[in-house]
Amino acid sequence: MTATGQPPAIGIVAGAGGLPAVAARALADAGHAVVAVGFEGVTDGSLEVGVTSFRWLRLGQLEALAATLQALGATRLLLVGKVSKTLLFAAEGLVDLDAEAMRLLQSGSDRGDDALLGVLADWLSARGFELCDQGDVLAGLRAPVGVLTRIAPDARALGDLELGRPVLRALGRVGVGQCLVMKGGAVLAVEAIEGTDETIRRGGRLGGAGVTVIKAARPGQDRRFDLPVVGPDTIATLGEVGARALAVEAGSVLLLEGPAVVEEADRRGIAIWGFEAAVEEDNG
Repeated sequence: MTATGQPPAIGIVAGAGGLPAVAARALADAGHAVVAVGFEGVTDGSLEVGVTSFRWLRLGQLEALAATLQALGATRLLLVGKVSKTLLFAAEGLVDLDAEAMRLLQSGSDRGDDALLGVLADWLSARGFELCDQGDVLAGLRAPVGVLTRIAPDARALGDLELGRPVLRALGRVGVGQCLVMKGGAVLAVEAIEGTDETIRRGGRLGGAGVTVIKAARPGQDRRFDLPVVGPDTIATLGEVGARALAVEAGSVLLLEGPAVVEEADRRGIAIWGFEAAVEEDNG
């Protein structure tokens, strides 16, 4: 608590999508002052109206990021929203790496999500910032166990989940994506750098209508960042390819605009359900 008895300000480091704004509302509802830093060409500008103070930066300016957060009075941070790794390869001027960012990128050869975000988290921690657990701050968004839609998954979708879960976990252990597209027990598409929506589209092109999509956190994932998210855009993409079902890992996948997601899935005839990670899988 601060000297006034209020929870200290929390700084949001905001990537793309609607999740940063949802996080800002959740923190404000909990009584926190919320400040935020967004990145030009990446962050949704609507976040500005939902926080006490907001600053724009160019992606890759780490020293400016730390200095700005300190100036805003934030000692606890929430890293939230997607920053695609494609920006590292085809940035079109959006990324402006300072000397410190270049040093960190060159400090290791692993360009996986966990490795890159882990390096950033360690760098911020070394400068006195505490990183919040996304799952704790956004607990109200975590998918529950069980069927969420009026339509329950059929035997084919349940079979796809049974066969796909160990595949997705094995891929997750080596840092390859959080999404898998299945049909009839066959793996159609695995998420890599392109993201969930493009993975679903690729799987739909290969398998046609009736695919099952599985989304889960990576085993041992650092919950301070990059928990998987399902939102209205995901459901629109599922509808686009004629998907049958969406299975999400309960407690780890965040449902952005959950009621709207379920309503749209029902309208499109898509089953959504939350599965619980087995203890033996987590320890395996």
